Amino acid sequence: MEIGTSFGYSGIWLAEAAKATGGRVTTLEMHQYKSDYAKQKATEAGLADYIDFQIGDAVELIQQYEGKFDFILLDLWKDMYVPCLDVFYPKLNPGAIVVADNMIRPGNQEVKDYGLAVRAKAHMSGVLLPVGTGLEISRYEPSPHYNAP
Repeated sequence: MEIGTSFGYSGIWLAEAAKATGGRVTTLEMHQYKSDYAKQKATEAGLADYIDFQIGDAVELIQQYEGKFDFILLDLWKDMYVPCLDVFYPKLNPGAIVVADNMIRPGNQEVKDYGLAVRAKAHMSGVLLPVGTGLEISRYEPSPHYNAP
């Protein structure tokens, strides 16, 4: 799942991986015009069939999602990172990877709050990589006898 489609650059990369592995990408965007543009670019790249474009509030869309997640790319307004985490966390498959973009933003309290929140979740481990504007990469790995939330 990609949370924050914007203009589709990351979604195309994710769709390329989905195509190679037999997977599928669901991408969430608040604005129709951005989603339309992203879909056009994915079509031009020959990858639109691997992406489910959804429009609306990210938290609501995640709550409605019936499946589990193997991978999350979190790249939307930073004040939405923790609310999104709270709703997708119970839907993570064991071994799921969560990547939060733009995590090195001096003075940004929402970024700090997300870093603390993701590390406070049970069975999550992570690292902040100082690449570009920073990537927080986390992994959900419950013990074999853990009953998932």
